Amino acid sequence: MPIPIGSSTRRLVASVQKLEATLASAGLPRFVARLPVCWLSWHYCRLLDQKIERIRRIRKKFERWWPAIRDISEGGKARREMLDLDRSMRDDIEYTKSTMLELRDYCVDIGRMFEQLGYESARLKRRQAVFMELLESSCAAASKMQDALTRHDDAVLALLRADAAENAASRAAATAVQA
Repeated sequence: MPIPIGSSTRRLVASVQKLEATLASAGLPRFVARLPVCWLSWHYCRLLDQKIERIRRIRKKFERWWPAIRDISEGGKARREMLDLDRSMRDDIEYTKSTMLELRDYCVDIGRMFEQLGYESARLKRRQAVFMELLESSCAAASKMQDALTRHDDAVLALLRADAAENAASRAAATAVQA
């Protein structure tokens, strides 16, 4: 029974199976006929290594920025110029998280593809496990960053409201004195 995977992955599975069948029908030993699958596994391991490094850099940025945002949000020192009124920074972070979740789904599809091909690679499974764990921790770091931005913006808005109320009270007092 075929495992549900994306259409491009299905095409790749079909191509690799066809190549393997062609090599086997040409009289090559099974281990030689399986070389395309082995190469494909090696290729995905290399891709995962590259993605792991990129995602680690992204996670480190979130982990570095989070304390800075948290620190400027506490104790009445919220910086007004950092107000994310249009939520663009949080939206960018959300887009990054959704991209990471798509990568996770793609990684699962690749695992299914190799299962469908009847190929097991401990190396690939280890990399996939590291990648999945890294995606989870990166999404958690991104969520922390979004929460810190929300708290910061709430603190800035509270300061602005307090300033507006103080200014209104000052104007009212000045008007009362003039009258």
